[in-house]
Amino acid sequence: MRAYVLGSLSPADRRRFEAHLQDCERCRQAVAELGALPGLLSRAPHPPLLQDAIPEPPLDLLRKTRERHQARRRRRATRIFALAAAAGLALVLAIGVPLSLRPQAPAMLLTLQPVSGQPMTAQLGMDQVAWGTRLKVNCDYPQGYSFGDGNEPWSYALMVTDTAGATMQVSTWKAVPGREITLEAATSLAMDQISEILVQTQSGEQVLRASVPKS
Repeated sequence: MRAYVLGSLSPADRRRFEAHLQDCERCRQAVAELGALPGLLSRAPHPPLLQDAIPEPPLDLLRKTRERHQARRRRRATRIFALAAAAGLALVLAIGVPLSLRPQAPAMLLTLQPVSGQPMTAQLGMDQVAWGTRLKVNCDYPQGYSFGDGNEPWSYALMVTDTAGATMQVSTWKAVPGREITLEAATSLAMDQISEILVQTQSGEQVLRASVPKS
Protein backbone atom coordinates (compact mmCIF):
# COMPACT_ATOMS: atom_id res chain seq x y z
CA MET A 1 0.00 0.00 0.00
CA ARG A 2 2.84 2.40 0.81
CA ALA A 3 4.37 1.57 -2.55
CA TYR A 4 1.12 2.68 -4.22
CA VAL A 5 1.01 5.90 -2.24
CA LEU A 6 4.65 6.65 -3.01
CA GLY A 7 4.17 5.83 -6.70
CA SER A 8 6.69 3.03 -6.84
CA LEU A 9 4.37 0.35 -8.30
CA SER A 10 4.67 -0.75 -11.88
CA PRO A 11 1.76 0.28 -14.17
CA ALA A 12 0.28 -3.26 -14.17
CA ASP A 13 0.45 -3.55 -10.36
CA ARG A 14 -1.00 -0.10 -9.99
CA ARG A 15 -4.03 -0.98 -12.16
CA ARG A 16 -4.67 -4.18 -10.21
CA PHE A 17 -4.41 -2.33 -6.88
CA GLU A 18 -6.80 0.42 -8.01
CA ALA A 19 -9.29 -2.28 -9.12
CA HIS A 20 -9.00 -3.75 -5.63
CA LEU A 21 -9.64 -0.37 -4.03
CA GLN A 22 -13.07 -0.18 -5.73
CA ASP A 23 -14.21 -3.19 -3.72
CA CYS A 24 -12.27 -2.62 -0.41
CA GLU A 25 -13.40 0.18 1.91
CA ARG A 26 -10.67 -0.46 4.43
CA CYS A 27 -7.91 -0.10 1.82
CA ARG A 28 -9.43 3.10 0.51
CA GLN A 29 -9.34 4.55 4.07
CA ALA A 30 -5.74 3.48 4.54
CA VAL A 31 -4.77 5.06 1.21
CA ALA A 32 -6.51 8.23 2.27
CA GLU A 33 -4.55 8.29 5.57
CA LEU A 34 -1.27 7.80 3.72
CA GLY A 35 -2.02 10.26 1.00
CA ALA A 36 -0.19 13.11 2.74
CA LEU A 37 3.02 11.05 3.04
CA PRO A 38 4.57 12.04 -0.33
CA GLY A 39 4.15 15.71 0.44
CA LEU A 40 5.73 15.37 3.88
CA LEU A 41 8.66 13.50 2.44
CA SER A 42 9.19 16.13 -0.23
CA ARG A 43 9.48 18.85 2.43
CA ALA A 44 11.95 16.91 4.60
CA PRO A 45 15.60 18.11 4.32
CA HIS A 46 17.87 15.85 2.36
CA PRO A 47 20.94 14.42 4.23
CA PRO A 48 24.24 15.77 2.97
CA LEU A 49 26.04 13.63 0.47
CA LEU A 50 29.27 11.95 1.59
CA GLN A 51 31.29 13.90 -0.95
CA ASP A 52 29.88 17.15 0.44
CA ALA A 53 31.06 16.18 3.95
CA ILE A 54 34.70 15.80 2.85
CA PRO A 55 36.42 19.19 2.45
CA GLU A 56 38.32 19.91 -0.71
CA PRO A 57 42.12 19.70 -0.27
CA PRO A 58 43.88 23.07 -0.31
CA LEU A 59 45.30 24.12 -3.62
CA ASP A 60 48.87 24.34 -2.22
CA LEU A 61 48.78 20.88 -0.58
CA LEU A 62 51.30 19.42 -3.07
CA ARG A 63 53.71 22.31 -2.65
CA LYS A 64 53.55 22.17 1.14
CA THR A 65 54.05 18.40 1.13
CA ARG A 66 57.11 18.78 -1.10
CA GLU A 67 58.52 21.53 1.12
CA ARG A 68 58.07 19.44 4.27
CA HIS A 69 59.80 16.51 2.59
CA GLN A 70 62.73 18.69 1.52
CA ALA A 71 63.00 20.17 5.03
CA ARG A 72 63.17 16.68 6.53
CA ARG A 73 65.91 15.73 4.06
CA ARG A 74 67.89 18.87 4.97
CA ARG A 75 67.57 18.15 8.70
CA ARG A 76 68.67 14.55 8.14
CA ALA A 77 71.66 15.69 6.08
CA THR A 78 72.58 18.22 8.79
CA ARG A 79 72.47 15.55 11.49
CA ILE A 80 74.61 13.19 9.41
CA PHE A 81 77.14 15.97 8.74
CA ALA A 82 77.24 16.89 12.45
CA LEU A 83 77.79 13.27 13.46
CA ALA A 84 80.54 12.87 10.87
CA ALA A 85 82.22 16.07 12.03
CA ALA A 86 82.02 14.95 15.68
CA ALA A 87 83.49 11.56 14.76
CA GLY A 88 86.30 13.23 12.81
CA LEU A 89 87.05 15.59 15.70
CA ALA A 90 87.10 12.67 18.14
CA LEU A 91 89.55 10.84 15.86
CA VAL A 92 91.79 13.89 15.60
CA LEU A 93 91.75 14.32 19.37
CA ALA A 94 92.40 10.62 19.92
CA ILE A 95 95.43 10.71 17.62
CA GLY A 96 96.64 14.30 17.77
CA VAL A 97 96.45 15.04 21.49
CA PRO A 98 98.69 12.17 22.60
CA LEU A 99 101.18 13.13 19.89
CA SER A 100 101.15 16.74 21.04
CA LEU A 101 101.72 15.63 24.64
CA ARG A 102 104.81 13.62 23.79
CA PRO A 103 107.98 15.38 24.94
CA GLN A 104 109.97 16.79 22.06
CA ALA A 105 113.34 15.17 21.50
CA PRO A 106 116.27 17.45 22.36
CA ALA A 107 118.35 18.96 19.60
CA MET A 108 121.40 17.08 20.91
CA LEU A 109 121.57 14.03 23.19
CA LEU A 110 124.85 13.05 24.88
CA THR A 111 125.72 9.93 26.89
CA LEU A 112 128.20 10.89 29.58
CA GLN A 113 131.09 8.47 30.00
CA PRO A 114 132.35 7.32 33.44
CA VAL A 115 135.79 8.50 34.55
CA SER A 116 135.72 7.03 38.05
CA GLY A 117 134.73 3.80 39.78
CA GLN A 118 131.18 4.97 40.55
CA PRO A 119 128.43 3.02 38.66
CA MET A 120 126.41 6.17 38.12
CA THR A 121 125.24 6.77 34.52
CA ALA A 122 123.73 9.84 32.87
CA GLN A 123 122.36 11.22 29.63
CA LEU A 124 122.14 14.91 28.85
CA GLY A 125 119.89 16.69 26.35
CA MET A 126 120.67 20.13 24.97
CA ASP A 127 118.37 22.66 23.27
CA GLN A 128 119.28 26.04 21.85
CA VAL A 129 116.98 28.81 23.15
CA ALA A 130 116.92 32.57 22.78
CA TRP A 131 118.78 33.19 26.06
CA GLY A 132 121.37 30.40 25.74
CA THR A 133 121.15 26.60 26.12
CA ARG A 134 118.64 24.53 28.06
CA LEU A 135 120.07 21.34 29.65
CA LYS A 136 118.17 18.26 30.87
CA VAL A 137 120.00 15.48 32.71
CA ASN A 138 118.79 11.94 33.50
CA CYS A 139 120.91 10.28 36.18
CA ASP A 140 120.63 6.64 37.22
CA TYR A 141 121.91 5.39 40.60
CA PRO A 142 121.88 1.54 40.53
CA GLN A 143 120.96 -0.54 43.58
CA GLY A 144 123.77 -1.96 45.67
CA TYR A 145 126.01 1.13 45.79
CA SER A 146 125.78 3.61 48.65
CA PHE A 147 126.60 6.84 46.77
CA GLY A 148 127.40 8.34 50.15
CA ASP A 149 129.69 8.31 53.17
CA GLY A 150 127.23 6.78 55.62
CA ASN A 151 125.90 10.09 56.95
CA GLU A 152 124.24 11.46 53.83
CA PRO A 153 124.24 10.97 50.02
CA TRP A 154 126.96 12.57 47.99
CA SER A 155 126.30 15.87 46.27
CA TYR A 156 127.08 16.35 42.61
CA ALA A 157 127.56 19.34 40.34
CA LEU A 158 126.98 19.76 36.61
CA MET A 159 129.81 21.69 35.00
CA VAL A 160 129.96 23.28 31.52
CA THR A 161 133.24 24.14 29.80
CA ASP A 162 133.21 26.64 26.95
CA THR A 163 135.39 26.69 23.84
CA ALA A 164 137.80 29.11 25.54
CA GLY A 165 138.48 26.58 28.33
CA ALA A 166 136.48 28.31 31.08
CA THR A 167 134.38 26.01 33.28
CA MET A 168 131.25 27.06 35.17
CA GLN A 169 128.82 25.27 37.47
CA VAL A 170 125.20 25.24 36.27
CA SER A 171 123.46 22.86 38.72
CA THR A 172 123.88 20.82 41.93
CA TRP A 173 121.94 17.90 43.46
CA LYS A 174 122.19 14.92 45.82
CA ALA A 175 122.35 11.25 44.85
CA VAL A 176 119.25 9.08 45.28
CA PRO A 177 120.50 5.46 45.49
CA GLY A 178 118.35 2.95 43.62
CA ARG A 179 116.51 5.67 41.72
CA GLU A 180 116.64 7.48 38.38
CA ILE A 181 116.27 11.24 38.64
CA THR A 182 115.77 14.04 36.10
CA LEU A 183 116.97 17.59 36.60
CA GLU A 184 117.10 20.69 34.44
CA ALA A 185 119.77 23.33 34.18
CA ALA A 186 120.66 26.25 31.94
CA THR A 187 123.56 28.32 30.73
CA SER A 188 123.87 31.59 28.88
CA LEU A 189 126.33 29.95 26.47
CA ALA A 190 125.06 29.02 23.02
CA MET A 191 125.33 25.36 22.08
CA ASP A 192 128.20 25.98 19.69
CA GLN A 193 130.12 27.68 22.54
CA ILE A 194 130.05 24.57 24.76
CA SER A 195 132.94 22.13 24.37
CA GLU A 196 132.52 19.73 27.32
CA ILE A 197 130.03 18.58 29.98
CA LEU A 198 131.22 17.28 33.35
CA VAL A 199 129.59 15.72 36.41
CA GLN A 200 131.75 15.87 39.52
CA THR A 201 131.40 15.54 43.27
CA GLN A 202 131.36 18.62 45.43
CA SER A 203 134.92 17.80 46.38
CA GLY A 204 135.98 18.13 42.71
CA GLU A 205 136.29 14.44 41.76
CA GLN A 206 135.18 13.95 38.16
CA VAL A 207 132.59 11.19 37.76
CA LEU A 208 131.21 11.56 34.19
CA ARG A 209 132.16 13.60 31.16
CA ALA A 210 131.26 14.09 27.49
CA SER A 211 132.65 16.21 24.69
CA VAL A 212 130.15 18.26 22.68
CA PRO A 213 130.49 17.50 18.96
CA LYS A 214 130.60 20.44 16.57
CA SER A 215 128.34 20.51 13.55
